[in-house]
Amino acid sequence: MSTTINKKILTMFILMERLAKGEELYSQDEILQEALFGSTGEASERALRRYLDDISALYGNMVRVEKRKKETTERKVTVYSVKDRQKDVSAVLKFFIENSDDLGWVLQMINDNDPKFLKSLDRSDRVDIEKNIKEDEDIFVFKSSPFEDLENSGKKEIFMQLKTAVKNHEYRTVTYFKGKEILLRDLKCIKLVYMNNNWYLACEEEEKGLRILRLSFIKKVEYATKDKTTFQPSRVEHYRSYFASLQNAFTLPDRPFKTATLKASPEVALYFEASMKPFFLSQKYIQTQQDGSIIFTVEYTQPMEILPFIKQWQPAITIVSPDSLKKALAKDMQKSLENHL
Repeated sequence: MSTTINKKILTMFILMERLAKGEELYSQDEILQEALFGSTGEASERALRRYLDDISALYGNMVRVEKRKKETTERKVTVYSVKDRQKDVSAVLKFFIENSDDLGWVLQMINDNDPKFLKSLDRSDRVDIEKNIKEDEDIFVFKSSPFEDLENSGKKEIFMQLKTAVKNHEYRTVTYFKGKEILLRDLKCIKLVYMNNNWYLACEEEEKGLRILRLSFIKKVEYATKDKTTFQPSRVEHYRSYFASLQNAFTLPDRPFKTATLKASPEVALYFEASMKPFFLSQKYIQTQQDGSIIFTVEYTQPMEILPFIKQWQPAITIVSPDSLKKALAKDMQKSLENHL
């Protein structure tokens, strides 16, 4: 892999390692500039800011960004830290540790879905990457990726229009089809979100607030009315905590979370052990019972956020509490049985 790419990976790893130790980072830190780049000054400050912004963009759900004074600064600076260093950063560090010397699979996935990406690189980087891809092409097979959703549905042009709108904090009018066509005027384009194998647009509507629109249902994107051009970036910041807790398209903004206590039967308990990757961001292992079943909890803002998951695992998962969720599941299951009789 090229020296440029290796250097960036190493620098980001160092910064994530410092965050994991509980340090608060900011681009004006001359000691940190010297440690990373061997010099101080405006160029080193800009470079450090770019790396910190990249980390914030990649791991916004775990990185806290705030303006305040530090002991060594006279004016407020942008400070980067982590919300829960034990829970969050360890997963990222593990990824860097395991893959920093072998990112060929990432490069191959990108190349398989967009072969033109190599043309945008410097020749020295392109030669190294092409060699890396060639060496690994008989090792990996990718059956799904974020790119596939755009190519197969012909949504690339719409995606690029929305990407521009999100980047520039712009309004758009969207023609949305879900059973029937709906014209959604003057939407604030907040974020593009990839989850559950689908792309979504997180946007704010004047009267209804934040909405999550599935990209495959968006038929047309147009500029908004003349007096609706750009909005304040603070609207994006307003939803930072929401995106940090977003689990799927049914997670509601400005709605308090409830706790569901669930039990996985011994036959499927393996998938819900504390060491296993959770199915939900809020999922927590509680205990293993004598019969081998596992008790765990999941937070939710509305039943639809977790009921499809519970139904998928029937009859291996049962609801311990709350009763309202039990009744909602029973009602849905009864209707399903009636439809099959």
